[in-house]
Amino acid sequence: MRRVLLLLAGVLLLAACAPTRPVFPPAASVQEIRALPDGRWRVILRLQNYALRSLRFSAVDLALTVGAQPAGRLQKPIDLDIAETSSDVVELTLVPGASARAALAADRSGNIAYSLAGSVQAGPTAGDQRRFRIAHHGYLSPVPGLPGAWR
Repeated sequence: MRRVLLLLAGVLLLAACAPTRPVFPPAASVQEIRALPDGRWRVILRLQNYALRSLRFSAVDLALTVGAQPAGRLQKPIDLDIAETSSDVVELTLVPGASARAALAADRSGNIAYSLAGSVQAGPTAGDQRRFRIAHHGYLSPVPGLPGAWR
């Protein structure tokens, strides 16, 4: 009986040390850029939660580069819950740098490179937030039938 109790206590101790579900780093990418009449850009940012549990996103702070030209910073406090292995979008407005605006407008090939660098803040709860580094490279193409829009 004593051995059984010791074995049971050992199993319980090992179970208490079992790892919790890890939080895999999230990702961010540009889903759409739309040029507004006043010269600003409306940027739809896609946030991807790769974790095996829901995460609450509380802030984005990303530098956007378009066609190797700095476009500006996408900074915004947010309050967005994203379910495990899912994604959602957040809309931001940006006054782009003149060189980035010109590079995007001049693109005729249909594939202009962009990059995001910075961080997103997220965690399982509002009190358990941490910064995740983001470094993403992608391409934008003009949207057929929607002048001034790229995806």
